[in-house]
Amino acid sequence: MSNENKNRYVMPTDNAAEMARLIEQGNMATRAMEGLFPEDIDVSTIQRVLDVACGPGEWTQEVAFQHRHMHVTGIDISATMIQYARATAQVQKLTNLTYEIADAAQPLHFTDNTFDIVNARAMVSFLHKDSWPSVLREFVRVIRPGGFIVLVEADDPGRSNGMAYETLTQFAMQALLRTEHSFHPLGINFGITPMLGHFLREAGCQDIQQRSYIADYSAGASDHRAMFENMRVAQKLVQPLLIKLGLATQEQLDELYNQSQTEMLSEDFRALIYILRAWGRVEK
Repeated sequence: MSNENKNRYVMPTDNAAEMARLIEQGNMATRAMEGLFPEDIDVSTIQRVLDVACGPGEWTQEVAFQHRHMHVTGIDISATMIQYARATAQVQKLTNLTYEIADAAQPLHFTDNTFDIVNARAMVSFLHKDSWPSVLREFVRVIRPGGFIVLVEADDPGRSNGMAYETLTQFAMQALLRTEHSFHPLGINFGITPMLGHFLREAGCQDIQQRSYIADYSAGASDHRAMFENMRVAQKLVQPLLIKLGLATQEQLDELYNQSQTEMLSEDFRALIYILRAWGRVEK
């Protein structure tokens, strides 16, 4: 299988709606984890940070704003995402922040021992399951001895009491299974969180730690509106893939989409998303 086929993106990468969705998703994850970095990492010693698949750059810009002593680099395959990130960073006058167009699934062009931290979120959404070991090896290569790899993933967009919402989620999980992104043998969810510690260990990381977090996006919860906007876009953008794979017809998806939106806006809607952050120290 070619690299192009092994690293197919489930969502369109050059889409304004996807950009807005990623900003909402990223900010919600940061709030749930109550910080930009794991709390046991001494950020005063961190000088150079790489954010892989940075998207529209909401995480990198917050890091650059809060930690002016750091130089932050964000990379993403999408020229549209990078263009937006550069523009917003310029408006904020963040001179300690740079962006580059690059495919995270390919070898990185940075020299060895360049960064103190490599951060990567939600790679399961675009990375073929067989590519994880080689990508992690690249992270290790560009990290200085004593630096850290930080991975953040969720196994699905959350669990809810909405029938249409859950049906669409299962369609999406099956799509990830068929496109060989998922690690779950039945495609019930992404199955990525149990793999993170293993991947870090296989890459040679030490002192591996994992911590789980919960974001509540039930009706009335603080994250409800953000997640509603997130899923309003995601459930629409994934439709072409679901139809292409024969998982549903456009008529079925339209009906489920409308029902799902109604469910999420109901006062009785209940939902949680579970996020795992795993990190390890690199010694060479």
